[in-house]
Amino acid sequence: MASGWDAHSDVDSRFDFEGQDSALWRHLPRLVDGVNKLAISDATQLVALYQYHSIEPEVDNTLLRNLTGIWDPSVPCQLVLGSEQDQHRLPPKVGTDEHSYDLGLSFNKLLLAPTIYLKCTFLRVLEEGRPHTAVLEWHFNSYSGPGTGIVDYVHDDSTAVISFTAGPATCSGFNKLERAKNKLCDQDNEIYGVLKSYLAHGEHAVKLKLKGNSLSLEARGELNKVRSRLPGGDGVLLPTIGAVEYAAFGDKSDRVHCARDGMLSPADMLLPIIKHPMVPIGCTNTFTTVKEASVQLAYSAVASEAEARESTKLWAQVYHSAKVFPLGNFAVLGVRFQKFEKLGSANGELHYRLPKEMGASIVFKDRRSGMSVKVKTILIGNVAELPPHDAFFQIISESAEYFGSGEMVSVGRSPEYFDVKIEPVYNSATYASQLATVAQLQLPGNRRWHGILLNQVHDAIKIIDLTQPKEAEATIAPHIRRRADAWLEDWMTWNEEQVAVIEGIKVAKGGTILVMGPAGTGKTLLQEALSIYFYLLGFHVLALAPANSNVDHLAVQLGRIEEREKLPSALKFLRMYPSVRDFIPKEDGDATELDPIPAKHSLVQFYDLLSAIDDRETDKQTARRYGLAQAVLHAAENHTHVLKRCLRSSTGNARGDVVNAWDLLREFIAKWSHGGTDRESLRSGCDDQIMAQYRMAYAQCRAHLIGGNRFMLATTGNARASELVQHWYSPEHEWNVKRLGVVVFVDEAAKDVEVNVWSGVVCEQWASGVRGVVMFGDDKQLKPTNTCSRGRINFNAFNDRLDIPLPCRLVEEGFPHYRLLEQRRMHQVLSRFPNREFYKGKLRDGAGTNLPLDARLPGLSKALKTIVAEHGSHSFDESRLYKVEATDADIRLHWVEVKGDRIRHPGTKSLCVREHVQVFFKMILPRLIECFRQMDKRVDEHIMIICAYTYALHEYLDGIRKMLRHNDHLTVADMPQVLTVDASQGREASMVVFDGSCQHSDCMGFVNDDARCNVAITRAKEVFWVIGGAMNAKRAENSNRKPATLAKYKHELGLMGKCHRFA
Repeated sequence: MASGWDAHSDVDSRFDFEGQDSALWRHLPRLVDGVNKLAISDATQLVALYQYHSIEPEVDNTLLRNLTGIWDPSVPCQLVLGSEQDQHRLPPKVGTDEHSYDLGLSFNKLLLAPTIYLKCTFLRVLEEGRPHTAVLEWHFNSYSGPGTGIVDYVHDDSTAVISFTAGPATCSGFNKLERAKNKLCDQDNEIYGVLKSYLAHGEHAVKLKLKGNSLSLEARGELNKVRSRLPGGDGVLLPTIGAVEYAAFGDKSDRVHCARDGMLSPADMLLPIIKHPMVPIGCTNTFTTVKEASVQLAYSAVASEAEARESTKLWAQVYHSAKVFPLGNFAVLGVRFQKFEKLGSANGELHYRLPKEMGASIVFKDRRSGMSVKVKTILIGNVAELPPHDAFFQIISESAEYFGSGEMVSVGRSPEYFDVKIEPVYNSATYASQLATVAQLQLPGNRRWHGILLNQVHDAIKIIDLTQPKEAEATIAPHIRRRADAWLEDWMTWNEEQVAVIEGIKVAKGGTILVMGPAGTGKTLLQEALSIYFYLLGFHVLALAPANSNVDHLAVQLGRIEEREKLPSALKFLRMYPSVRDFIPKEDGDATELDPIPAKHSLVQFYDLLSAIDDRETDKQTARRYGLAQAVLHAAENHTHVLKRCLRSSTGNARGDVVNAWDLLREFIAKWSHGGTDRESLRSGCDDQIMAQYRMAYAQCRAHLIGGNRFMLATTGNARASELVQHWYSPEHEWNVKRLGVVVFVDEAAKDVEVNVWSGVVCEQWASGVRGVVMFGDDKQLKPTNTCSRGRINFNAFNDRLDIPLPCRLVEEGFPHYRLLEQRRMHQVLSRFPNREFYKGKLRDGAGTNLPLDARLPGLSKALKTIVAEHGSHSFDESRLYKVEATDADIRLHWVEVKGDRIRHPGTKSLCVREHVQVFFKMILPRLIECFRQMDKRVDEHIMIICAYTYALHEYLDGIRKMLRHNDHLTVADMPQVLTVDASQGREASMVVFDGSCQHSDCMGFVNDDARCNVAITRAKEVFWVIGGAMNAKRAENSNRKPATLAKYKHELGLMGKCHRFA
C-alpha cells in the first residue's frame, strides 16, 4: 500500500486527471482517510502521506521526490558573465581542484513553489568539518509582486546553457560568509560578490553553462523528465509555473488564510489543478517568502491538531474505568484506560497521549438511583498523593462533598472502579493562538519582523535601541533612566558575556536579542535582571516560556527579589495561568452570545477564584500565590481597588446601573467563605440574576488588574489568552496606565515550536507597541516536543517544521547572538563530562563551583558514603575502607549499578526497570531523609529524580505514595521531586538521581539522544547519581558499536571507581 497501511480503498473516483499531467498525481488516489481507512471525503481530517519507500508500479517515486524537494544530484555548472564578446565564466573550469568552490544547478519545490536552485560549495570554508554552502533561488512565480519571477526561460540543448531574466533571488547561507568575507580567498570573494549581486532589487539576466557529463545515464534521464515539464520543454508544463506559490494552500500570493474553523481540508487541497502532493516536505532554516513561512507554520499546526483531535476521539469512543478521590475541596477522577482503537494500522498502532490542556464532560451512573450523572472536569497532571493512573480529571462542577452526600454515596466512597464515558472538549486554546499568530505575522503592520522570519540576509535588518520608547511622543525621565541603569549595573557582578548582553540591548539587530547558553550560565539571572530593568524604565513587560514549570520558576524568583531587595520602585507582576473558562465543556444550559447567563453550574466560571479561596494556605508555598485569581482575592479582601462602571456581559453589553464591581465580588467571597447555607445557595445557583452580576463583577475585577499591570508572566501557549488580548496594554485612558512600549522575553525558546514564540510578539493588542524581543535558550539541549507521528505513518507534510525552533535556525544561519560560557550551577566535578561531551570544552567554571560538599550541605557527604558502603560493597573490609578513603569527588558522581528487567507498560508502551525503583526506596532514600531532617532542610527542595520514561515516573510516584502511607511521621516535604527529562529542563536541584531505565548499551531507546542526555546530566548542582544496568551490549554483534553518551559516561565512572553494584 502506498501509505504503508494494511488495506486501502479502490482508486478514488473523486480524482479526475483528464487534461493534466497524470504522472504528477498517480499516487493520490491510493491515499485514504487516516482514521477510517476509507476513501478521502469532505469529512476527512487526516491523510496518511504517501511514503517514497512504497513500491507502486504506476508511481514514479524518483520523479515525485524530485518535484517536491531539491532535485538530486545537482548539475555542475558555471556562471556565464559579460557579453558575447567579453565573456568569462565562474568557476573558470569544472571538475578540477584549481578553484576553491563548486557551483551546482538544481530545481526545488516544483510542485509547490518552483525555483531554480543554485548551490555554491566553498571548499575551504569549513563548518564543523564540512564545506560551507550558499544557495540562490530564482522563482518561477512573481513571489513578491510584478517583476520578481522568472521570464524568458530558455534551456538550449545545443550549447547546454540555461538563460533567463528574473527579479532578486532569495537565498540562504550568505550571512556567515558576510561575517567572514575578510578571511575569504580571492576566488571565494569574487564568486561571493557575484552571487550577492543577484539579491539586489531589479531584474537580472542569468546565464548558466551546464557540465552534465559527470552525471550518470540514470541521473540524466531523471533530469530530462524535469526539463520536459519546464518552459520550452516537450511535455506538459507544470501547473505551478507562473501560478501563485503554494497554490494548493490558497490563491493569495502573499498570505495564507488562517482561521480556526476555516482552514482547508485535505479534500479541498486535492481538488484544484494544483494539488497538495501529500508527501513529506523538507523544511530548512530559512523561508523564501512570507507565504511559505505562513503555509508551513499554519499547516504544521493544523495537521498536529487534527492528529491529536482524531486520536482523542478514538480514545473517547470507549468506556474507561474511574474512581473518585477527594483532593482538598474538590474531587478528582482517577482514570484507567481501557483498550481503545488508535490511529495507525493493525501492524503499527501509533502511541497516544492526552493533550496537555483539556476539558471534558464525564458521564457515569449513580448506582443508587440508576440515573446518569454528568460532571464537568479539567485534565490535571500527576497527583503524588494518589495511586498512579493513566489520567486524572479534577471535577469543577461539583465539590468533593457532593460525592460524599446521600445522593452519591455509592459512587463517591466505593473502593470499586466504575465505568465512565468521557466527552472531550476539542477547544485547544494553543491551536487557536497558533493560527491567529500566523494570521497576524503576515500583516503589513508586522513587516518589521519579516527579515527575522525569513532569515535570509541580516545586513538589511535595522539596529534598534530597546531602551528607547516605542510609542510616539512617549519619553523616559532622565532620573528614572539613571536609577534603572544604576540598579542593573550594581545588582550583581556580571561576567564578560553577561555584560555584552546588557550592552547589546541598545544595539539589537531587528529588535531581537538571542542569548544561548548551557545550564547554570546565568540565563535566568539575566532574564530576571533585564525584565525588571525594562519594568523600572516604564515599559510593559511580557515574560513567556513554553512550560508552566519554567514560568512558575521565574515567578518565584521575581517574588523573592520583590520581597528581599530594595528596588527603585515597587515591582508588581501577575502570573497568568490558563483560564478554565477557555476549555470547560459547554452544555445546552450554558451561556451563549445571546444569553450570557448560564442556567446550570454557574460556579464553574468562578473555579479559579474558589480554588484561590480554599487553597490560599497551600498557594502561599507555590508560584500560584502570584496568579491572577490570588491577586483578585487579595485586592478584594484588602479593599485596594475601586471600579465604578456598568457591569458588562461576555458579549460587551452594559447591564444595569453603575456599581463598584469590587463590592459585588467581596459580597460573593463573603458568602462562599462563610460556608453553610450561604455557600449552598451559591452552589444551587441561587438567583440567576444575582449570579450573573457576581460573574460579570469577577470578570471586570480580573480585567481591572490585567489592564492596570505592566508585568505579565505566561506560557507561550497562553500569550494570547482572551483576557490578555482584551485588556493588557490598553489605551492609557482605559486603566490610566502610561504606555512606553512592550518588551517580550521568551525563556527556553529553543524548546518551543516557532509559531508559539511569535505569539507574544505579534499579538494585535500590543504588536504596534513591541520594542523588541529577548530570547534565551540552549541549542544543545532539547528541541520542541513534537507529538506527531513519523516514519512508517506520517500525517503532517511539514512535520520537520515542528522540530526547528526559531532561535536555533537564526543562530545556524549566522544571526548575531550572545553565548554564555561561565557556568555557576554544577560543581566542577559534575561539569567536566558535559563540558567535554556537549560543549567542546568551551565552558569555564565560575566562582564557588569548587566548594566541598559539606560546605554546602553538611552531613550529606557522610550519608552518601554510608549508602555506597552499606549497599555497594561486597565485604565488611571493603565497606569500611570506602568510608575512609572515598573523596568528595567520589561521592558526587556515582553509578548505582542494578541488575533488572526492562518492562513495557501494556497500554502506553512506556518503559521501566522496577528493580531501579526498589533500590532507590529501600537503599537510598531512607538515608537521605534522615540526613536532610538532621540538616533541618526539605528533601523536596534539594533532591530531584529524573526519569526517562513516564512508566518509570509513575512507579516512583507510587513508591512515594506507599512510603507516606506506611510512615506517619513522613510528609511530602520528605519526598523528592519526580520529573521526566523534558519537564526537568530549566530546573535544578542539589542532588539529582537519574533513572534512564537502561540496562544495556544497545537498548537505550530515546535516552540515546544527546540533547536528552545533556538535560538529565546538567540539572544537578552538587551530586549526580545514575541508577542503571551494567551497560554492556545485549547482543554480541553490537559490542563494537560507538557507545551512546550515557554508556560512555558509565564506562568513565567505572574506570574512576565511581560505580558500585547494588544488590
